[in-house]
Amino acid sequence: MAKMTISLPDHLADYVARRVASGRYDSADTFLAELVLKDQDHRKLDDDELRDILRLAEESGVSDRRIPDILMETKAKLRDSYL
Repeated sequence: MAKMTISLPDHLADYVARRVASGRYDSADTFLAELVLKDQDHRKLDDDELRDILRLAEESGVSDRRIPDILMETKAKLRDSYL
């Protein structure tokens, strides 16, 4: 196991301390390790989703939709998925 030292702004260090104090995590190490694992999972999901989107786009052919309309629709979908 590798040892790593990090510095956090006070408000983030306080947040980590509160998460540990909540009892869900044994230590700041455990909390931060879970965050890294979630980030890895999220990143992998993003990469897989992007590959699928690109594949579907290539298979769908040329669109007759305008780029501004596509961008507005995409932004709306992203907003909805992160609420």
